[in-house]
Amino acid sequence: MVYTIYILLIFVVVTGFLVSFFMQRTSMALARKYAIYDDFNSRKIRKTPRPRLGGVGIFVGFLTAFYTLFFAVYLLQNTPYFIFIDFTLFQIMLYVCSIIFFFLLGLYDDFKGLKAFQKLGIELSIATILFFIGFKIELLTLPFMEESINVGAFSYPLTILWIVGITNAINLIDGLDGLAGGVITIVSITIIIICVLNKLIFPAIIICALLGGILGFLPYNFYPSKILMGDSGSLFAGTILATLSLKTAQKASLGIALMIPIIFLAVPVIDTALSFFRRLLKGKNPFRGDDDHIHHRLMKKGFSEKKSANILLILTGVFSVLSILVSNFRGTPRFIALAASLLLAVLLILYLNYINLGIKVRNGNNRNGINRNGNNELPKNESEESAA
Repeated sequence: MVYTIYILLIFVVVTGFLVSFFMQRTSMALARKYAIYDDFNSRKIRKTPRPRLGGVGIFVGFLTAFYTLFFAVYLLQNTPYFIFIDFTLFQIMLYVCSIIFFFLLGLYDDFKGLKAFQKLGIELSIATILFFIGFKIELLTLPFMEESINVGAFSYPLTILWIVGITNAINLIDGLDGLAGGVITIVSITIIIICVLNKLIFPAIIICALLGGILGFLPYNFYPSKILMGDSGSLFAGTILATLSLKTAQKASLGIALMIPIIFLAVPVIDTALSFFRRLLKGKNPFRGDDDHIHHRLMKKGFSEKKSANILLILTGVFSVLSILVSNFRGTPRFIALAASLLLAVLLILYLNYINLGIKVRNGNNRNGINRNGNNELPKNESEESAA
C-alpha cells in the first residue's frame, strides 16, 4: 500500500515534468506571436526581452499530471491498492476550479494587464471560495509557546490574508532568473515530505503535480533565462503553496500550528512583509512595485544576478530543513530549530540594512550595475549573455 502511494507520487512528478518541459516551446511561440514579453522599467533587472508565458506550460503539466493520477486512483477502487483520499469529489472540483481561476487571472494580466485593486478584488473572491472548501487558519501559535490559540471569528480574515499574501509573495519574488521557480521547487519538496510523514495523500498528489510542472519549466528559466513564468504561473503556483501549507499546519501537533509554513516560506514572506511596511513608512502606495526587494538589496551588496538567486535558494533550503525539524520533533530539537529560524531571519534583515528603512544601502563598488539611485543596469557582459 505504502509503495503504491510512492510510485503514484513519482509518476505524477514525471508526468508533470515531461508535459511541462515540452510545452515550454509552445509557450515561447505563443508569447512571440502575441508579443507577451516582460515589461521594462527602472526597477527591472532583466533588460532583454523574455517571453512571459512559462506559466502556461507549467499549468498544462500540472493539470495533466493531476488528472492522470486522479483517473488512476479511480481505477484502483475496489482493489487491494485503493488509496483513500480525505476530500469529497465536490471539494476537489471546487479546489481545482479555484486554481484554474487564479491561473486565468494571471494569464489575463499577462495579456492585457490589470490594475492592482482589480486583481486584489478577484483574488479575495477566489480565496473566499477556498476558505469555505476547508482551507482555513483555525489555530495560531506564538514562537516557543506550547499552546495554540483558537482564532474563532478571525479565521476568515486571517485565512484570506494568508492565501492572498502568499500567492502574491511568490509573484513578487519572481525578479531573478530561476529564483521563483527554485523557491517553488524547494518549498514543494518540503510540503511533500511533511505530507508523506503525516499521511496527507491528497495534498501530496496536488503538490507533486505542481513540482513536476515547475521542474519542466526550470531548464528554460535558469540564468540566462529563455522564458519567464509570468503572472499566470506565479499566481496559480502561489495559490497551491498557500492552501496546501495550511493543510500541513492543520495536521501539525498543537502548539506549532502555522509556524511550519511560515518557516519554509520565510524568504517570500520576509520579502513581501518588508516591502509592504517599508512602502507604508515612506508614504508610498504599498501595492506599487519598486526596486528594493531582497534580491535588489543583494545585488546592491555586489552580488551578481546568478549569485543573488543562489543565495536566496540556499536560504530557502535551510529554512525548509528547519521547518521539517519543527514539524517532526518536540522539546529541545524543536526549540533549537525555531530559534535558528528566527535568528536566520533577523540576520538576513540586518545584513540587507532593512532596519534603516530610510537610508540607502552604501556600496563602494558598482560592479553589478545598480547605481546609487537604486536603478538597475546589468553589466555589459551579462546583458550580452542574456541576449544570447
